[in-house]
Amino acid sequence: MKSPASERGSASIELAVLTPVVLLVLAVVVAAGRLVTAHASLDTATAAAARAATLARTAPAAQAAAHRATEHTLDQYGLHCTQQKTTVDTGAFTTAPGQTATVTVTASCTVPLADLTPGMPGSVRLSSEFASPLDPYRERT
Repeated sequence: MKSPASERGSASIELAVLTPVVLLVLAVVVAAGRLVTAHASLDTATAAAARAATLARTAPAAQAAAHRATEHTLDQYGLHCTQQKTTVDTGAFTTAPGQTATVTVTASCTVPLADLTPGMPGSVRLSSEFASPLDPYRERT
């Protein structure tokens, strides 16, 4: 069965039109996947910071431990932030032993999209929050 002469070369034109669309969709999927991975890395860093803060004996030590844990975890996962902020709520250190209390860590990070997918302009701000309980029977100062 022969194709009509008027349809000659139509497959080449269809391929030429669809190739950029397929490549664009692929680039968006890759960028979205990298963004999800970056957010998961920030979540992990926030959880590690909250845990490190609850192991400290004093509120200032908890602040320092949380900041160190956040920096270390973000470096470990290779997430480079242009603006990174870690806030630690250490009000739980003032509660009396025997009462339940939690330390809450909030972290935010501005990630350049070019770090996630080469050639992408702009940046995205990610944020995460995690609370970790203090040992109710440990002395607090």
